[in-house]
Amino acid sequence: LLLGWHPLHHCWHLIWHPVRRLNWLSLKRTENIMSITRCASSSILPLLLAVAAIIISSSSVHSQQFQQPPPSQPLGDVLFQLLDKDKNQKVTLDEVNSQLNMLEMMFNPVEGAGGDDSGNDEANEYKQLLSGVKSAAPTLFNLLDVNSNQSLSKSELAHVTKFEKALKKGGGMRELLRDVFSLLDENADELLSVEEIMDGSANDQVITKLSTRVHELFPLRSDADELKDFVTSSIKSIAGGGAVVDKESVAKGMKWVDDDGDGHISKKEVAKYYNLAGKKFMEISKTIKQLGPMLAMFGGMDMNGGGGDGFKMDL
Repeated sequence: LLLGWHPLHHCWHLIWHPVRRLNWLSLKRTENIMSITRCASSSILPLLLAVAAIIISSSSVHSQQFQQPPPSQPLGDVLFQLLDKDKNQKVTLDEVNSQLNMLEMMFNPVEGAGGDDSGNDEANEYKQLLSGVKSAAPTLFNLLDVNSNQSLSKSELAHVTKFEKALKKGGGMRELLRDVFSLLDENADELLSVEEIMDGSANDQVITKLSTRVHELFPLRSDADELKDFVTSSIKSIAGGGAVVDKESVAKGMKWVDDDGDGHISKKEVAKYYNLAGKKFMEISKTIKQLGPMLAMFGGMDMNGGGGDGFKMDL
């Protein structure tokens, strides 16, 4: 038995020792690998997190950029696209009047329409503003027509963009209006009377000073003297723009600003209607910049069914 056991025992050791050593080496390798892994993880993990953060941040930025609408074009550029119905790179007064007529018809209340009167009241405000723009359109057109060729170019309509910017805070329009009021207010009582408006429209010194101020903000001509006719007609427009400026016509023209009916225009009343007109202008400007490029692609809206191949809109 002893002689038989010894060879078996010897064989067992021959088998067991290599296996045990192999297991020990494997264990050491496993520990080393785990140690290396922990070391690598401790240094690589922050890097991976940083890369992931950059990727997520970049994706978020690109997503936001994709979702944000493109910046709007300047108002003057959009107007040029919209008003130039025949796409001949110039805008005529007929084209301007055609588009103004279209806008005016859009605000006409629908007969028999239900709902409260708030919508109609707002539409009427826009219609009054458009009516004022229509009456002033020939004067404004001639003012913007720098080279007097009876048409407006893209660079000439760019002055409309300048006007829009002037209406904003610090743009200069409010200060210009204050200076106009002060120059017309002869007795400095902060009230404009019928007589002061009449005198201002006929006083060359006042007209010269007003023309200089307008030219400083809107250099539409080579010098301020070329703006005198525009300034004079602007003052006379209070009387309805007629050739004859008398007390009756001026008093009638002042009524829409003279809220308290005292026969004078106060700074407070001027400020009120300046803010109202400015707000409406900015609202219309925003709408034009949003919808104008799309409408221009169809050649504008022709309310009368004309305009060649342009987009037609029948109401």
